[in-house]
Amino acid sequence: TELQPKCNPEGIYCVKRACAELGVSFKTFRRYREMGLIAPVNPQNRYRPKFSGGPLSTAGNDLLHYDKRKDHTG
Repeated sequence: TELQPKCNPEGIYCVKRACAELGVSFKTFRRYREMGLIAPVNPQNRYRPKFSGGPLSTAGNDLLHYDKRKDHTG
């Protein structure tokens, strides 16, 4: 059973809270950012990035399926 992220689409989240909403570790979240799957709403501030709840909630399910495909392809 997979959990859907319950992010407020109007909300703004720090990295720690975004990780908690998606149910992933900081390292996994960083990997998603490096791959371009998640982008901050304030890219000019590299020390305190913030993330919008809308893209997090829609991306959550896609990211879970992405990890499963990766695990099964070896």
